[in-house]
Amino acid sequence: MARSSKLIQTLKTQLKQQSITYRALAKRLDLSESAIKHMFSSGNISLKRMDAICEVLQIELSDLAELAISSDKKIDMLSIEQERELIADERFLLVAFCIVNYWSMEDIIERYDICEAECIQHLAKMDRMMLIELQPNNRVRLRISNNFSWQANGPIEKYFRRQVQNHFLNAAFNQDGELRLVMSGSISRTSRLKVIEKLNAVGELFNELSWADRKLPIGEREGTSMVTAIRTWQFAGFAGFEREI
Repeated sequence: MARSSKLIQTLKTQLKQQSITYRALAKRLDLSESAIKHMFSSGNISLKRMDAICEVLQIELSDLAELAISSDKKIDMLSIEQERELIADERFLLVAFCIVNYWSMEDIIERYDICEAECIQHLAKMDRMMLIELQPNNRVRLRISNNFSWQANGPIEKYFRRQVQNHFLNAAFNQDGELRLVMSGSISRTSRLKVIEKLNAVGELFNELSWADRKLPIGEREGTSMVTAIRTWQFAGFAGFEREI
């Protein structure tokens, strides 16, 4: 579907969600109802008119574009082969990790010893794997969903247990913004399921905040991992790629 068609369809969806009829919209824009119907049926809506409709909906045009993008079908899980490909090259894994955490290519090059040409090669590889859509001027659009998960006991999980887990947990967790919560008690299966439900809700909150913070400058964001414990942390294997300051 063309990008303009996605925007128009998203406009229709937003109007419906806010219970704004074509007649009500026409009145707000000082147009006839037939003119509004023709605009939407023909798909011929100028940028100025689209901006006016967004004002009625009380959303920014940029927010409309993001809503249109988020409506695309996205990947929920990689295949076993794709996970193996991801961990086969640590430099590729580093770039992929940064990109899915909303780093720009410029941020990656500034922080790590990776040149522009190499970074573009890794982005092209991510594009072939359908993790991202590589757009003009090396802009990136993520194609993974908010509910993305790794294969159970797959290559990534095994890599995590082998390379990451012990290093992550081997800390005092006594710095500002860090927490390791260890609880013990005798509880029922029903109670355990309630705890799991709450922990899943915390995971969803983490994803929501990560999405909300994506536009902050990279200097205001820190790599953060959570495994029922949370602290500022970076995988030691990535640290070796950092540029000397």
